[in-house]
Amino acid sequence: MFRTDRPAPRRRVGLKRLVFFLVAFVLSLLLLARVDTNAAPRVNSSPVNSSPAKFAGAFVDWGPVGREHTLQTWEKWLKQPPSSVVGVDFYGQANWEDFHKLTWVPGIWKKLNPSRNVVWSVPLTVPGTPLADVANGLHDGEFEAAARAIADAQPRAIIRLGWEMNLSQMAWFAKDHEADYIAAFRRVVRIFRRHSSEFKYDWCPGWGTQDTPADLAYPGDDVVDYIGLDIYDFKHEGSPEERWNAFYLKAPFGLEWHRDFAARHGKPMSYPEWGVGNFGDNPYFIQQMHDWFVKHRNNIAYAAYFDVDGLWPTRISNGQFPKSQKLFGKLFSR
Repeated sequence: MFRTDRPAPRRRVGLKRLVFFLVAFVLSLLLLARVDTNAAPRVNSSPVNSSPAKFAGAFVDWGPVGREHTLQTWEKWLKQPPSSVVGVDFYGQANWEDFHKLTWVPGIWKKLNPSRNVVWSVPLTVPGTPLADVANGLHDGEFEAAARAIADAQPRAIIRLGWEMNLSQMAWFAKDHEADYIAAFRRVVRIFRRHSSEFKYDWCPGWGTQDTPADLAYPGDDVVDYIGLDIYDFKHEGSPEERWNAFYLKAPFGLEWHRDFAARHGKPMSYPEWGVGNFGDNPYFIQQMHDWFVKHRNNIAYAAYFDVDGLWPTRISNGQFPKSQKLFGKLFSR
């Protein structure tokens, strides 16, 4: 029999469905909100003045308090975490006796701060001794002493061996002796490896053509971990922009060569020495170096500013290059 009250239950069923869908919709929104909350933080695409500690290393003055304390002041200036930047030091160059007499220096770094890692620039020979003598093992004892001292203090140190081999003033100048340089480099690496398996080895020419092509003295991928480049702002003709492009970026054995050479060998880049000073106060050079580091940050192991007045003024922390100093502090702070 047909009932006239049939539509009423249908309205009740429709109302229940509507309530069900509304509840499901609200639950879905809550679930999506929870998923978004737990998602990875969104990247802020706006530029940030923040440089990682690996770009903020330095070779600093010994001064009255020693290099470690001076480096701590440098680190605080740049607001980098304590012990996060590498210190650069040099393991003697004058004579073979220094290899034995200076064994205490790595220990001083360790005593003052065992957490600090150091880039040790180790000579490949000394004035008056041909590279062939080192290659033939006549000075293994001296390198054993240096390796032992550094391994005891900084077993994860970076060994920058025979750096700037393309400069004629270096005792290990490689021109016309490339085979001896390569053999000496490889022999010394074997000695150091006996004392620490965690050492990293940095092969580091000076930028530009210099006095001989640097790549002729490349010792081999099996004994090199980082391919470095030392680069300074020198006096050249032209505006800062023109000089940057002509003498640093696109020059033979300049920054682009360095990038491409390191990539071909599958090695990270490094910049153990860099700085302004020879040309004068040049914040443009500081900005361009910083931008180069940031652009290639995934392929750079470390960089260290030369904050010591050497053959020419390069120190940037003492106010002698105020524009460069101000910009450096801004760009290389965390």
